[in-house]
Amino acid sequence: GELERLTRRMQDFAKEHGEDKIQVHECTSAGHAQSLSAFRFAAAPAFRTYCVGKGMQGISIDYALPNSKGQVPPLVLDGNDKKEDIAVPLKRMRYSHFGCNVVHEDLAYGANVNVHQAKISLKRAVEHGSGGKLPSEHGHGHEYVAPPETQERWKKLDPLNVLNPGIGGLSQSYRYR
Repeated sequence: GELERLTRRMQDFAKEHGEDKIQVHECTSAGHAQSLSAFRFAAAPAFRTYCVGKGMQGISIDYALPNSKGQVPPLVLDGNDKKEDIAVPLKRMRYSHFGCNVVHEDLAYGANVNVHQAKISLKRAVEHGSGGKLPSEHGHGHEYVAPPETQERWKKLDPLNVLNPGIGGLSQSYRYR
């Protein structure tokens, strides 16, 4: 099952990249599990604080990859990106939900980088290069345009557009006008 597949992937990663690149910590008590859970909520704010201190722009994203893939999505994908639009992050921190391929990634860019364009380029890389979805568990919000079928479902659920106007690239106007 899932645990065997995860163990195999971690062993393969360690063989390819070196044993020093991966550490496994087993939670053996409720206290350990609580500490690990707290890390999830402290990591992204700590990364943003680091970025501010270093004069960088930090962004946090989440995406889901297919079960057959777990690689870091490529930053350069295809002819849709102009060379000047490709922004290589200065730092990347990835953490994930083991066994389900949902990845949280914090990226740090230089002060003069258009981080919105960098995020859109990464979205294309995740979806077209890796076969995943960005965003995944934290929703589309006001940053991303939702797929048409998702927008139509939302319109049926909220025909007056009063629950969350402007989400997923939809109109902010009453009844979507």
